Amino acid sequence: MSKATRKPKVTVDVGPLLETQWTGIPVFTRRLILALIRSSEVELEFATQLTRVPSQLVVAAIHAGTGSFLRDTFESVICPSHSPVDPTSFLLYPSVKTTPGAGPHEASTIHDMSTLFLPECHEETNIAFHLDGLAEEVATNEVVFCISEATRAAFLVAFPSAASRTRLLYQYAEWPEDFPLMSRNLPKLGLGRYAVVVGTIEPRKNLGLLLQALDLPQLRRSDLRFVIIGRQGWKVEKFLAELSPECRQRITFSGFVSEFTKYRLIESAEFLVYPSIYEGFGIPALEAMSLAKPVLCSISSSLPEVIGDAGVYFDPLSVTEFAAAFEEISAASRLAELAPVAQERSRAFNWQRMAQPVVEWVKGNCE
Repeated sequence: MSKATRKPKVTVDVGPLLETQWTGIPVFTRRLILALIRSSEVELEFATQLTRVPSQLVVAAIHAGTGSFLRDTFESVICPSHSPVDPTSFLLYPSVKTTPGAGPHEASTIHDMSTLFLPECHEETNIAFHLDGLAEEVATNEVVFCISEATRAAFLVAFPSAASRTRLLYQYAEWPEDFPLMSRNLPKLGLGRYAVVVGTIEPRKNLGLLLQALDLPQLRRSDLRFVIIGRQGWKVEKFLAELSPECRQRITFSGFVSEFTKYRLIESAEFLVYPSIYEGFGIPALEAMSLAKPVLCSISSSLPEVIGDAGVYFDPLSVTEFAAAFEEISAASRLAELAPVAQERSRAFNWQRMAQPVVEWVKGNCE
């Protein structure tokens, strides 16, 4: 292929994929890579700490849904076949940029600004990771990708001079093609009627609101249980210790689960509960909507932007509003009305829409 027709090279930082359990940013990174592969508009390479990672290792990790093997490879000994990245390629960071200024074309991704605006919801190490180098990261970015309009607005409060360099990078939800068949071939889940809550258990997710609401009449009258999917994060011991025996009988904590188990749990749920105080995007909402599950959600940050008319909203600081919204969405007629709206809304977020901003950034510099 001649130089004139060669695809532009994009080097994606796969640092987030080194995590063993993929949620949040690792899931975003996986979907971004898959979207760019499917677009066929750019030549992809992968790196971590500016050291190239063989494509076959990244693809294997994506297929397995874990970065255990990928991480072990780099924590043991760097193979001779590994080499430094090409600094002239487009360096794309799906999250925090680890080495600002390594090349002339760099872009990193802002997922949310909660570490700046809601530091009480985070541990100090997490705040430092996201904020300590942020000014230098932004200064060396050719483009700053933001995962929602809400995230972009919050980012520009802190960095107004970067307005012309920001681009939206919406993600999407997509399940493996074999999941529906696999699920149909298994016995039904023996959980009764339940709503599902998805996300790391931490203060920003506002699980305490649901726990408080369990004592209100609207929830006491309901036979609905709650299945909470996600690993335990930070600063949650107080919430869990205050659960009464009655409340504990209504709640099941699954911990971290595989993608297929998450699919089955959402598929069999009545709806998703999403009480977060702040979200950068809200991928669990989109995952639920793709399975025709409406969302009971806080009217906060990015959630109305993503969920639109597919949800019933409440003030995340009002337990009485939550209970009233719960009563509304629990009605069979309301669920039947919202289910097709949710599925149709989810189709607006697809892999083409995720790949496009990156392709436009790269090709805009090659013309």
